[in-house]
Amino acid sequence: MSVKKGDFILINYTLSIKDEGKIIDTNMEEEARKNNLYDEKREYKPMLVVIGRKWVIEGLEEQLIGMSEGEEKIIEVSPEKAFGVRDPNKIKVVPARDLSSKGIIPRKNMEVEINGKRATVISVGGGRVVLDFNHPLAGKTLVYKVSLIKILDDIKDKIKMLVLRWMPKISEEDIRVNVRAERADINLSEKVLSISNIGMFIRGIIRDIRTLLPEIKRVRFLFTFKLGEVKKSSLQKQP
Repeated sequence: MSVKKGDFILINYTLSIKDEGKIIDTNMEEEARKNNLYDEKREYKPMLVVIGRKWVIEGLEEQLIGMSEGEEKIIEVSPEKAFGVRDPNKIKVVPARDLSSKGIIPRKNMEVEINGKRATVISVGGGRVVLDFNHPLAGKTLVYKVSLIKILDDIKDKIKMLVLRWMPKISEEDIRVNVRAERADINLSEKVLSISNIGMFIRGIIRDIRTLLPEIKRVRFLFTFKLGEVKKSSLQKQP
């Protein structure tokens, strides 16, 4: 079975820039540690991609189609199908005081946010700051090494992976999914309740299910708590 539009797939990948060779991103912990990319705040797990939803760049998604489970592939992506070519019109010169008034002391290669847009400081001098509003990977040809771990077929697995997409800090063992006719019951462990903004994540999960799995008309979220035995002494009334 090969990947086609609409499929739910799990992949592992490394990303490097052509002609530079250095790995700059990966979802695999071993590779991250090996290349000094490890981030303790990040969860290193296979990445869910739904083909056709543009969750990954165009040039990568196109090349995932036709792959088979267990297949590895080197995918080269041109700037036009990655983060675009560099646009000289996105290089701006601003007075240094415009940044200092926002509490920003600009330094070369520093990333800043101006009016909701990300930029990289190119140079600082003479009371002026040169900012590059291009994406840091604009103009770069990218090289992905991709392994197709699994093509998800069972609707319960699809729902479980959508939950993990929004709640990456939990594990598969914290999720149980049952589907009956048009209803999905998502049973979550009590660990989930410690997640900040859980309401926002649940709404995201519901939105994904509504969009990607239209056969599901109702969703119930259930929470399981393990209650320890209560000592008899604790049940006695306090004087």
